[in-house]
Amino acid sequence: MQTLDNLKNATFKILTSSSTGSGFYLKNEDVLITNHHVVKGYKKVAVEDNNQNRIIANVIMINPDIDIAILKPEQPIDIEHAFSINSSLVITTRQKVYVLGYPFGMPFTITEGIVSNPEQQMNGKHFVQTDAAINPGNSGGPLVTEEGFLVGINSSKFNNADNMGFAIPFKEVASAIESIKSNIDGKFSLQCHSCHSLSYDPVDYCNNCGCQLSKDEFIDEELGELSNFIEDAIAQLGINPVLTRAGYEYWNFHQGSSEIRIFIYKRDYLYITSPINTIPKENLLDLYTYLISSNHSPFKLGIYQNTIFISYRVHMADIFKDEDSKNYVKEKLKDLALKADEMDDFLVNTYGCPMTTYSKKDLRR
Repeated sequence: MQTLDNLKNATFKILTSSSTGSGFYLKNEDVLITNHHVVKGYKKVAVEDNNQNRIIANVIMINPDIDIAILKPEQPIDIEHAFSINSSLVITTRQKVYVLGYPFGMPFTITEGIVSNPEQQMNGKHFVQTDAAINPGNSGGPLVTEEGFLVGINSSKFNNADNMGFAIPFKEVASAIESIKSNIDGKFSLQCHSCHSLSYDPVDYCNNCGCQLSKDEFIDEELGELSNFIEDAIAQLGINPVLTRAGYEYWNFHQGSSEIRIFIYKRDYLYITSPINTIPKENLLDLYTYLISSNHSPFKLGIYQNTIFISYRVHMADIFKDEDSKNYVKEKLKDLALKADEMDDFLVNTYGCPMTTYSKKDLRR
């Protein structure tokens, strides 16, 4: 029997260069389900499991009207327990339900609540209303029963609702799954909100029923000059930049065991930093002496809230002065990633500093 604990392995974080959300895996169909607004503007997204491993998934169907998107993973997802749709499931008022996902981009959480209304009508559509908290980041994740049966897709679009959460009913998921059976090649497609047929090209009207469509949904989100610059540097590490996107002008990835973070601070500075180790309980004098006296220029070692960071900061104006400046910063980005992976092992072995909770789980020491 499926339990909520083992279903966490089938609940994923969905990441783009605009935001993060949640999604869940249907093993029989080999697809992931999420909200359309989580992946809007992207045909490829990063998908992260509970162990911080990421793969790329292709968006193969969107329906903006009901806020559903279906993703096809580029690599096999090898898990024992996954979500399935029970077409005979009946949702009742006061039934206990659980919200699974990654609120605010945090690690996996489970939040308990009850069904307030199984068929709440809003804007001409029905939703499952619950008192369980559905926060930004939970969007696209599953709402399930105590037995692990899918109730619906969590949606945080209604963020002005106090103590109320809403989910798109599981029957809409079943309908969306049925429609992609015709999408044999796994192409990006837009589902008509009227007849549910799929369009593979940007057209103004549905070829099947003539209903008006939004062809702008086929337009990819464009990256700016700075984002392209950073992603080119990440690519030179041998990492697909799509896998590193984690929100607006924010990237993170693991180089070996170390988590690397890249972000813009107040529009003035580019920061590249890594939380490599935490402060141990012993040998503090030797450690502090090393941290103060060692020279890792142009990188800096520092401590913030019991965590040791290695960082590099550069003013935006200094990046784009000329081609040599851009190439220099790209090299420093790569060098810091490699240095962080080397440094965390050094601090473990020399000063007994534990790796941080941000370190890759299967590589912590």
